[in-house]
Amino acid sequence: MQKIEWTEELEVGVEMIDTQHHALIDIANNVIEAAEKGEDKEAVDKTITKLREYTVFHFNEEEKMMEEIRYPKRGEQLVEHSRLKREVKDYQRLLYKRKEVSPDEIQTFVTEWFFGHILTFDQELSNFINKTDEQEDVKEDVIEDAREDAKEE
Repeated sequence: MQKIEWTEELEVGVEMIDTQHHALIDIANNVIEAAEKGEDKEAVDKTITKLREYTVFHFNEEEKMMEEIRYPKRGEQLVEHSRLKREVKDYQRLLYKRKEVSPDEIQTFVTEWFFGHILTFDQELSNFINKTDEQEDVKEDVIEDAREDAKEE
């Protein structure tokens, strides 16, 4: 079974988010590995719980940042986060009821869930942040130019 690999395509260019995404991939790979090794249900459930808990932490951090920067699509992102948290919890419940889950099944779930979110919602957030940063840089340049012009007069 192939592990989930980090690619440049997943990089959103916001250090906090990228670092947390790396951690999520590591945890997701631990889940896949536990299932692949045929570890008992309790071990797999433990790693799924860790994935769910870290997901909640990550989404909370993203949501704080979106509020601070007044991200205009924050409402859409919050709805998406709620949906994804519910999906992970539902999946965890499903796993709890079953005795065995294939590594392929876990990998498919995690990959679709994770990549789908990053490549759409987080990429849009990144574009907004980077655009805002560029606007701030231009604003700072204009202010600096105005100060220099005022000094010359």
